[in-house]
Amino acid sequence: MVTAVFGIVLFAALLQMVALGAVLLVRFVLGGQSRTRRVFAAAVGAPLVILAPTFAMISVDQGQFDGEQAIGFALTLGVGALIAWPVAHFATRRLDRLTRFDPQVFE
Repeated sequence: MVTAVFGIVLFAALLQMVALGAVLLVRFVLGGQSRTRRVFAAAVGAPLVILAPTFAMISVDQGQFDGEQAIGFALTLGVGALIAWPVAHFATRRLDRLTRFDPQVFE
C-alpha cells in the first residue's frame, strides 16, 4: 500500500517537472499559437513523454498492442494531462509575461 502511494506521488512529481519542460518546448515550437493551444499541447505532451516509451516496451515485449492496452494508455494519458494541466497553465502564463516585449527598456 505504501509502495503504491509512493509510486503515484513519484509519478505526479515527475509529471510536473516534465510539464515545465514541455511548456518551454511548446513555446519554441508553437510560439505563434494561442495560449490555450500551447497549454493543451504542454499538458498532453508531458504524460506522453513519460508513457509512450513505457507502452512501447510493453507492446514490443508482448508482440502486440491490443484494445485493453489502448484503453489503458488513453486513460492514463488523460489522467496525466489533468495532473499536468495546472502547471502547464500557470507556467505558460508566466512565461508569456516574461517574454513580452517591453519598449521602455530602450528609452
